[in-house]
Amino acid sequence: MLSERPTNVRWGVLAMLAGAAIVSYLTRASISTAATTIQADLHLDAVQMGYVLGGFFMGYIWLQIPGGWLGGRIGARITLTAFALLWSLMTLASALAPSYEVLRWSRIAMGAAQAGLFAVIIKALADWFPESRRGTAGAVITGSMSVGAVIASGLTVRLLDPLGWRGAFEVYALVGVVWAVAFALWFRNTPADHPAVNLAELKLIREAAPLRPRLQDLELDPHSKDSDAGELTSFAAVLMSMALSVSMWALCIQAFFRAFGYALFITWFPSYLEQGFGVATSRAGDLSMLPLAGVVVGSFLGGPLVDVILVRTGSRWLSRSGVAAFSLGTCALATLAATFVNEPLAAVAMLSLGAFLSGLASPTTWAATMDISGRHTALGFAIMNMSGNIGAIACPIAVGYLIAHIRATNGNWDWVLYMFAAIYLAGSLAWLFLNPNRSAVERRVRA
Repeated sequence: MLSERPTNVRWGVLAMLAGAAIVSYLTRASISTAATTIQADLHLDAVQMGYVLGGFFMGYIWLQIPGGWLGGRIGARITLTAFALLWSLMTLASALAPSYEVLRWSRIAMGAAQAGLFAVIIKALADWFPESRRGTAGAVITGSMSVGAVIASGLTVRLLDPLGWRGAFEVYALVGVVWAVAFALWFRNTPADHPAVNLAELKLIREAAPLRPRLQDLELDPHSKDSDAGELTSFAAVLMSMALSVSMWALCIQAFFRAFGYALFITWFPSYLEQGFGVATSRAGDLSMLPLAGVVVGSFLGGPLVDVILVRTGSRWLSRSGVAAFSLGTCALATLAATFVNEPLAAVAMLSLGAFLSGLASPTTWAATMDISGRHTALGFAIMNMSGNIGAIACPIAVGYLIAHIRATNGNWDWVLYMFAAIYLAGSLAWLFLNPNRSAVERRVRA
């Protein structure tokens, strides 16, 4: 009798989770393309708009750990459905906002609704994918985030004329509701609960692939610092251990700088092109898609690159810290190079190259988080993601003040790029202090 072929429900699950990433970034990033239109409609200055753009991240940061904890308690099916319905409601509230305060608080609430999204997604990936495919699955999710941002940039600029910014936001709210309904009807928390999963697929998911021979160089034995056997179990003890880990601090610091850099492209970048280069709003929206597309390509290629380097060299440090430090360092150089050109298309091309290089570092962050957090990955991810979102909050506010200063003094717009080149360089240096071979939650035994 021929053996039963595994069904492919897990890939449908990945597609649904990638859809959540796309829709979430569609709602959070679309405001950047509409920023100048919103400013004119609500009579906002640059500093006020900076607080509106940063409002999402102000709500996002505070509920990272509670959102992830909730998903772990009641499952992804209920939590992700509820998250999507809530952020869609807040997108609609943004569309109806009559004033600065209402718009700002609706964005803060939208951020709170999306706070636990990726912590719950990473838990769902662990439940639905064998260990040998989790890197690829993670790369699909990180790439899908930027796919959503690319769609937001290109679609919003095309909806502004026929629908206005309010109508565009209403469309995005509807998209979120449609996703939530489809997900609630089809998804199940575990493969065993899904009626379309056969025994062969269930066996494939539950049985981790054996380690490749070259990975023996990592010396993963029961007494290794990488083993879960020596991990702490108390929540307070785990937090304390992470707080004392140099690698965890390095992971969080690089996340701050990477998120600060990325936030430019989903907040102020269209306005920077309009005001720094005199580009029309419609063209600025199209040009803004290019750096985001660079992040997409870099993110999708970064996952396989990290896996190949690990298998061929047996070095976690080289495949994680080495790749990320090199990628972010060269990203800083590409960003600096953009200050030497005067044509907007040439500048965007250099920034897109830099964005591609920064995207290569995205999968290294997910991999390193799993390396040093062990079975406490959800908590480690939440802490790392919180740190990143502090940077994402700071970016639009800092750039808003910088733009206001440039306008007031008729200053040099290149200072925006100087700042971001320094940001990426700092992120590169942080990776040099991260040791992916040392657990952040190991037992610390006194001599």
